[in-house]
Amino acid sequence: MALILFRLLALQLVLLVTVSGLFTSSGVKHATKYELQQKVLTLGSSYTVKDDHGKSVYKIGFKTIGLGKHLQLTDVGGQNEYYSIKHVLNPLGLAKYEIRKNNQVIADVKRKMNLIGGKKFNVKSKIGDFKIEGNFRSREFKIKKDKHLVATISKKFFAMGDKYGVKIEQGQDVPFILALAIVVDEVAHG
Repeated sequence: MALILFRLLALQLVLLVTVSGLFTSSGVKHATKYELQQKVLTLGSSYTVKDDHGKSVYKIGFKTIGLGKHLQLTDVGGQNEYYSIKHVLNPLGLAKYEIRKNNQVIADVKRKMNLIGGKKFNVKSKIGDFKIEGNFRSREFKIKKDKHLVATISKKFFAMGDKYGVKIEQGQDVPFILALAIVVDEVAHG
């Protein structure tokens, strides 16, 4: 019993150090930190986003039911939609997503083939071209806009569901970057 208790305490310490390190070594300067948590025990994908003070600031949930997932990123009350994320079904099985604003496609997100195990995405958008690179095993992703690091996603598993630390450079479109983080998660679990 004492050994089990010791192991639980050691695991808690490791988790505490991991959580505190989510935002410390990412390389994004002058950034705002967010915690994106996938809700468990829900039908399909559902997320909440908290700021670095623990206050809920956004939510992500189903927009419509049909072929392919269609999610929406809204304020906490669900009244104002910032973006929607649509999974476009592809016969080759490659991930393709559209990010929409007011039902207009503003970005196409396509996964690039990578045989080594990393995940790479090209994002062509009306607000610039982005690249997302990372490795699912290491749970770390970088988002670059025109070769400039603008955000990092640090994914760690916790007891019930997934949490992400998302660090976004000031001056960026926060809901758009969060939509990109959702795409990464959808591809990883899809």
